[in-house]
Amino acid sequence: MQNETETVELLRSVFDGSPDSIVLTDSAGQVLYINPAGTALAGMPQSFAGSNLSVRDLFGGSDYDDLAQVVAQSGQWCGPGHIHHGPTGQQIPVQISAFAIESIDDDPITALIIRDYREVEYEQWRAAVDALEYRAAEQQAVAGLSKLALDGKLGELLEAATAAASTLMGVNRSMITRISPSDADLLTVEAFAGKPPRPPHLPAGTWSLMGYSLLTNEVVICENRDYETRFSTVAMASYGFRSGVCVPIPAGAHAWGALSVHSVKNRVYTDRDIAFLQTVTGILSAAIRRLDLDRQLHERSMRDALTGLPNRAHAYECIDASLARANSAGTTMAVLLIDIDDFKIINDSLGHDAGDLALIRFAERLVATSRPDDTVARLGGDEFLVVCDGIVGADDVAVIARTLTDAIGRAHVFDKDPAPLSASIGVAISDCTTTRQELIRRADLAMYRAKETGLGGHAVFDQSDVYDAERTRALSVDLRTGLSRGNLTLVYQPLVDLTTGAIDAMEALARWQHPTLGAIGPSEFIAIAERTGLVGELGEWALQTACEQAVSWREFSDVGIRVNVSALQLRDPDFVSQVAEILTRTGLDPASLGLEITETVWVSDTARVAGTLSTLHEMGVKIVLDDLGSGHSSINYLRRYPVFDCFKIDKSFIADLPGTRPEAMVSAMVMLARAFDVTCVGEGVETAAQLDALRRCGCDVAQGFLLGLPIAADKALSLLMAGVSHQSTQVRRSAARRDGSATAACLREPPRT
Repeated sequence: MQNETETVELLRSVFDGSPDSIVLTDSAGQVLYINPAGTALAGMPQSFAGSNLSVRDLFGGSDYDDLAQVVAQSGQWCGPGHIHHGPTGQQIPVQISAFAIESIDDDPITALIIRDYREVEYEQWRAAVDALEYRAAEQQAVAGLSKLALDGKLGELLEAATAAASTLMGVNRSMITRISPSDADLLTVEAFAGKPPRPPHLPAGTWSLMGYSLLTNEVVICENRDYETRFSTVAMASYGFRSGVCVPIPAGAHAWGALSVHSVKNRVYTDRDIAFLQTVTGILSAAIRRLDLDRQLHERSMRDALTGLPNRAHAYECIDASLARANSAGTTMAVLLIDIDDFKIINDSLGHDAGDLALIRFAERLVATSRPDDTVARLGGDEFLVVCDGIVGADDVAVIARTLTDAIGRAHVFDKDPAPLSASIGVAISDCTTTRQELIRRADLAMYRAKETGLGGHAVFDQSDVYDAERTRALSVDLRTGLSRGNLTLVYQPLVDLTTGAIDAMEALARWQHPTLGAIGPSEFIAIAERTGLVGELGEWALQTACEQAVSWREFSDVGIRVNVSALQLRDPDFVSQVAEILTRTGLDPASLGLEITETVWVSDTARVAGTLSTLHEMGVKIVLDDLGSGHSSINYLRRYPVFDCFKIDKSFIADLPGTRPEAMVSAMVMLARAFDVTCVGEGVETAAQLDALRRCGCDVAQGFLLGLPIAADKALSLLMAGVSHQSTQVRRSAARRDGSATAACLREPPRT
């Protein structure tokens, strides 16, 4: 058994190294032991520790008496006090904890643990400062992550989140993991910070801390892996980690992923640690939801609302990607630009709802017919595009174009919805220098050439298309200038009554003498006007000029004037009012004006054109159906819309005259004119034999080089003043000296406006 001295010596060996002041006293208040920290606090030399020292000398009598009384009664006491600092006489505030210790001789020993309150205050201040600094660092990290969540990419945000967690919490590793999309038993590491190596995969489910957190969708804390029973710590141990915590990243009912931190030491993770990690995962969750919404909006914006196909923007991205693949692999790709032929027929005759349904059906056919890896897109209106990878050459893509054309033209027996049956396709094939813009431009040029060669065909781009496009562009600019400067003129060709020989009317034909290129054919510059939006201006000029000229002729003759009208003019809702204004301005009688339209123009836009022509007919304007027999059958339209005053038999039928079969066909057309009570004109008459055949067929009026070439306005005036009988005689004598075939070859009638 130990006596008091032995007890003190035992305790001395423990207390000498304590940073706190420790004093042992007997029941009388005599100091049995004071450690070095205590003598330093009291300001006494270490050698004085063994002197006859009363605890009252340290605290003051009253303070110690109160303390000793409480310890004697309850065995312990804790509270504030003061230590007397000998050298300065200063009273140092302290915090005292006193305990009663039993000794062998039943004389109780009191142990006093004394802490300098000044140090306590400093430690509290230091803790407060540390907390503020941590809070500031935490707020800075959160602010940085929040900014990235709004402006940055997801990958950057995830890496920044792991770096912030690793740095702020002082852990050895931080990761963001997700269930692998290809294997539910594995986790992929989306972001990583800290101690390498970065694992490519980790086990999911109960085989890892992160897998278990994702499985339960709960915060999981592991302070010491040796005591962990919820999940396997084999993966944790393999990387040398002893503790960790994992917080799920919310995303609806399930976690999107998980943020985890790991330490190589056992560690207690505080509420503050968990709160910080949850703040970070909240930021990540909000960013993921925003990015997911952005993705959905982007995908929606990249789709055509009507057909569900990729739209123009998406198509452009597909072309760029396809070009990049082709250039990387040293192969080629192709773009097919598809324009539905005469789509306005469906829109204007059946309505826009039917037109929309037709576009949907058309899109379905394209998708069903295209190759599996091709991208079918709608650029807008009735224009579609197909992007084709892995094209071997022009023959390869031509097969694709023909396959599409055949599928488009195939009637669907059981489909009652309207569907376009014809489309023109322009094809452009890439090379190593082709850009997306150039590829589309080439396909567009080829598509226009396909339309010019006939509906429902395709054309592969070649360099002649560039020449045609540049010429079109240059001529469109010059045509606009020519119209504004009065460089275009009208010539006039007579229509002669076959019974009386008199001039029945003059047809106005536009001519353009280009200042550097010379004469530009009407078929070319009118087509340019239609494609570049100048046809309205050109048509208004021709109509105004012809009506003014007719009014001037009315002083000498009652001859009528005929003006050719473009399909685009007839589709213009303001065309009727434009005609009315010109008639009012010039003072021309509406009955003296005849507007010529081709049979194909009439068929191409039935409803709107019919309404326009009916209104003009009611105004008294004569409506002339030109080129009868050259296009679609129009007998049904003649029956439904009785607006025509005159037929013009196409010159291809006149060229075959005379002859039994050709005369029979012309006679049938004349009989059709009689049935509808309209005048019948035979155009393109170049020989006397053709003229005689027309008379035998009963035709009313004739027009052609034999009866009069297109001439300028002043010469036409002279012709009218001289009288048609003299002119007819002159023409017939001239024709008798001509060889018919030579005349046909040398004096071919120029195209009309």
